[in-house]
Amino acid sequence: MTPEKHPAFVLIILTLFAVVGPVSIDIFTPSLPAITAFFGTTSAIAQWSVGLFMLGFSLSMLIVGPLADRLGRKKNLVMGYSLYLAATAVTLLTDSIYLFIAARFAQAVFGCFGTAVARMMARDYYRDQMEVKMLAYIGGCLTIAPMAAPIAGGYLQEYAGWEYSFYVMAAMAVIAMLALTLLPEKKQEKTSESAPASSVVAGYKAVLTDSRYLRFTIAAGAAFAGAFVFVAGGSFVLIGQLGISPATYGYLFAVAIASYLLSASMGPKLTANMSRSQSTMVAGSLLIIGAMVSLGSGLLTDGVSITGYVAGIAIYELGLGLFMPLCQARATEHMKENMGTAAGLIFFIEMLLATLISALIGFLPEAGTLSLSAITLVAVAISGFCLMNNRDVSEATPQVA
Repeated sequence: MTPEKHPAFVLIILTLFAVVGPVSIDIFTPSLPAITAFFGTTSAIAQWSVGLFMLGFSLSMLIVGPLADRLGRKKNLVMGYSLYLAATAVTLLTDSIYLFIAARFAQAVFGCFGTAVARMMARDYYRDQMEVKMLAYIGGCLTIAPMAAPIAGGYLQEYAGWEYSFYVMAAMAVIAMLALTLLPEKKQEKTSESAPASSVVAGYKAVLTDSRYLRFTIAAGAAFAGAFVFVAGGSFVLIGQLGISPATYGYLFAVAIASYLLSASMGPKLTANMSRSQSTMVAGSLLIIGAMVSLGSGLLTDGVSITGYVAGIAIYELGLGLFMPLCQARATEHMKENMGTAAGLIFFIEMLLATLISALIGFLPEAGTLSLSAITLVAVAISGFCLMNNRDVSEATPQVA
């Protein structure tokens, strides 16, 4: 197939590559209580299948670029999807929750290769306006997938069983590998020699000892962890403790994701006339309000108010959609070197913090939405503490993006 002559078909294939990983994150979350019961384990252990998946996703983003440049785009994806399918088979065949969790981690590392490589291939095939258009369409589909996946997963759990979410994952990977045979491999130009290991280590050291970078990165990671608590533990509480159906949970999950996407897309326009400091304060206020609404509704109803909790999470996600990109931008706005290292580490650190903070769910008593809300409030407090007294950060200029 010639990409120049068949852009619409190429777009469909690249979008499939991009969404395999994100769909694998969310489609199985309505099944977490059923998976916990199947393996005879606790929710504290089972939720690691979500946290470690996100950690594997972030690790994937660190390694996929160099691998794709070295092996080529197609070989990289064939290897990734082959190992992803092997890991998916393990999740379906094992009777050990620990092996299941390890397989989920492998799914993340290898299945998420396509999320980055799809964008690389779009840049390989197209230039100028067509490149921009293809990347925009892929990005748009990546916003839809997290909303659609939990709804589909909820119905699969309700009418078929948790295994069927993994059958869907496997089917997507098989179709992606078959579709890959239709696309050509573009030769990569040799640009420069690889940097010596010493300079790479020095770059990581410079970034990880930059106090301003760390403050904003940890603030973003803690805030993300406050929302990730719902991803990792929401199904255990809303389905397992409060008795809603998996399908209903899927819709509630989609509401939270939609709130984030709405503010992330509208944020630059809404805060265009504010400084970054003012915009961060507005976003942080929404985080606090959302956390307090969730906690307040839980306190008033002894943790059984689903509507109040989800309303608070929706408000929180509105703030998060503004807060995350602001913190990410402010973490690196003063840097003149090591920008690539810093950008890659931001996502990894955010996912690591989300995994660790959400793990607190397993140590709290079963108190309905109160347990989830309490951890979210702790996460907001950590985030706010990181941003206190940031006088060394430029405050005056309005945002341009």
